[in-house]
Amino acid sequence: MRLKVDGKEMEAREGALLLELVQVPTLCHHPHTETRGLCRLCLVEVDGRLSPACATEAREGMEVWSDTPGLRALRKTLLEWLLLTTDLSLAPELQALALALEAEPGRWGEVPGRKGREAIEDNPFFLRDYAKCVNCRRCVDACGDGIMGVYALTLTGRGLLAHPTTPLDRPLPETPCVFCGNCVQVCPTGALRPLTEV
Repeated sequence: MRLKVDGKEMEAREGALLLELVQVPTLCHHPHTETRGLCRLCLVEVDGRLSPACATEAREGMEVWSDTPGLRALRKTLLEWLLLTTDLSLAPELQALALALEAEPGRWGEVPGRKGREAIEDNPFFLRDYAKCVNCRRCVDACGDGIMGVYALTLTGRGLLAHPTTPLDRPLPETPCVFCGNCVQVCPTGALRPLTEV
């Protein structure tokens, strides 16, 4: 099929995601977990409407824009809110992107967030530091349908305070967790990290 991306004609295979055709930042997307289009960093303009590139299939005749002033402003705002609510000290790629987009989180004032949450060390293998969690849900998906199918991680809370946890908030050794480390591998911000790195 043929479509236009950033003003240029392109060919794409049937079923290709727009993410395969454009260069945009991603956060919640990971090739080994289910794509949900949650973080919105990869939004592109498709025929005048916003669509997540990680969850939108290419279509014949589609016109896609991946880097407009409006999209840059949107990505900048998203990163500002992440910086306000979350400790991104172990996420150098997000910090670099925020710098490139000239993010100014201070312009929003104070908002409730995850910063200051105590890290949970309830097993001998890895730390759960939800102050650094951006709620991308990669870990939950890796533990569940995406890779392992053991469902030792789930979500709790709503909005800015939503975060992964264990069922009934039990210590990890009391869940079906087999400590495979897949959740640690897919975490983009160091919210889950090996104790050997702490």
